[in-house]
Amino acid sequence: MTSDQLIIDAVAHAYDLSDANTHDHRYAQLLRAQLCGLHETWQPGLGLSAADQCTDWPVEILARTLFLESNVDLAVTHTLRLDSYFKDGLCARYKTVEALRRWPQRFFAYVGVDPTLGLKTCLRELHEQLDELPQAVGLKLYPAQVDPLRSWRMDDNKLAFPLFRAARDRGIKVVAIHKAAPLGPVPLNPFRVDDVGGAADAFPDLSFEIVHAGWSFMDETLAQMASMPNIYANLECTSAFCTKAPGQFEEMMANFLAWAGPQKVIFSSGNMVLHSHPIVEKIRSFQFKPSTLESFGIGQITDEDKALILGGNFARLIGLDVAKAKHAIADDEFAEERRRTGLQEPYSNWRRYLRENRLGAAA
Repeated sequence: MTSDQLIIDAVAHAYDLSDANTHDHRYAQLLRAQLCGLHETWQPGLGLSAADQCTDWPVEILARTLFLESNVDLAVTHTLRLDSYFKDGLCARYKTVEALRRWPQRFFAYVGVDPTLGLKTCLRELHEQLDELPQAVGLKLYPAQVDPLRSWRMDDNKLAFPLFRAARDRGIKVVAIHKAAPLGPVPLNPFRVDDVGGAADAFPDLSFEIVHAGWSFMDETLAQMASMPNIYANLECTSAFCTKAPGQFEEMMANFLAWAGPQKVIFSSGNMVLHSHPIVEKIRSFQFKPSTLESFGIGQITDEDKALILGGNFARLIGLDVAKAKHAIADDEFAEERRRTGLQEPYSNWRRYLRENRLGAAA
């Protein structure tokens, strides 16, 4: 946090990649390998081994990784419903509940349902989760499941629209849909973004996040963002291009700003898969090259633009009182520990947890 802004990581999760939680079929096994590989190869020298990752990640370690090892102030934890890959969906509902109940001043919640199970089941589970966490601000969805392969569309007026209507009526402000990044060796079509606009048009009072925006289908993503005032680019994982492939990141950001402006881009890292700290610091120092400015016909990114991307846009979407949020975290347990220790090393809390509990390679 600086004196005049909050940094909000809009996607954070404590996965369970343990053998006991991972289904035996090839889709699950390959997705787990894909996630482990992303963690190790996109942050060389920083990440943990696959053996360390293939454990159940505690919510407390997620919180410590976010708020003691980076300059992130607040984060959004998502209930994930990849039930056809992982028995608890990859990030279980109880973890979202734990995060919000232990640290309500630090976390926001997105509940999750699986539309491939049908509308009746989705509505029942939505209401159950919102009864348990009435302060939830978002709904997280996946476009497809596996074993067998099946998918649904955001513009389905018989399945999706009644779900969105119910979520809106219960106070949900944001619908986040995983797109652009296929989940293992699966068909690409469900991960296209052409169905988001129909939902955004039908529900102008909801905001829609294209999660992993820019990973693929960039032209379609830009067209949706430019034409629909309530569609936003969520940079989960794509934000890490700033450290892994800075040239590609510069092109992505130039496209987003040229087509939709800085007010339509939302920072997230996907912590703990990718660590927030190096990404935040790269974004804070990021500047376009003169050749990029000329090529895309844009002005230089400003500190005000970065403040919007790193937290201001999300705060606006959910109606956050920023001054009140700053006050709530000023002297909490994380702030007090940071004052004692300074910024802690990336993944130091996770490594210590693994050693103390004799888990993974760290044991």
